[in-house]
Amino acid sequence: MKANVSQWIGARPIQEDAYRIQFLPEGGLVIVCDGMGGHSLGAEYAAAAAASFVDFFTSSSLPVSERLYAALEAANRTVGKLSRKHSRYGGTTLTAAFIGSGVVRWISVGDSPLLLWRRGRLIRLNADHSLRPVLENILPGKEGAAHMLRSALTGEEMSLVDAPQTPMPLLPGDRLILCSDGADELLKPGELSSEVSALLSACGDNDAAALIGMLCKRNHPAADNATVVVMDI
Repeated sequence: MKANVSQWIGARPIQEDAYRIQFLPEGGLVIVCDGMGGHSLGAEYAAAAAASFVDFFTSSSLPVSERLYAALEAANRTVGKLSRKHSRYGGTTLTAAFIGSGVVRWISVGDSPLLLWRRGRLIRLNADHSLRPVLENILPGKEGAAHMLRSALTGEEMSLVDAPQTPMPLLPGDRLILCSDGADELLKPGELSSEVSALLSACGDNDAAALIGMLCKRNHPAADNATVVVMDI
């Protein structure tokens, strides 16, 4: 298992995405958080949530599925403490995947995608907690509204959490991609360009994350912050 990472600030004044990668004896943990740009201190919330999640997960002896949920709750509490400390409401998305024993388990809140590249096909695994799934068949082209979140880590109760009880089996050659929504335009299941499809299909040691980051810079200069983590299985 190998991880490659790329980040790009896009048109934002600061990078509000955070990521963590932790290899453990039983597998690998990957987290991507996207601080909510419409609120103050998004970068701090994202970094603190990611760090809190890793700290809890690596110190707990709970079964993996229970550990993921408990670590998410710990991260949410951390965001709440920061909000009270700064007297400013804020939040972050969080997508975490644990790869081990030939399967991937995940938990996510918000719209940061977990994607599977398998045999020439890109598949989204986790739920999208933005308004996009609600509006895509009603108000086509309303991208601004579509990116509004229906659930996030804010320190309050999380209205939507995606945490399937059944893990996803992995195959040799699979690639898992965790990213923030700044890479949405390039990594759309069913709408991949031939360029992105070709680089995801390339086997060996090619740094797919760096190449996707390069394409973000070239093709979407006005985009949001972008973070891409590619895990080769």
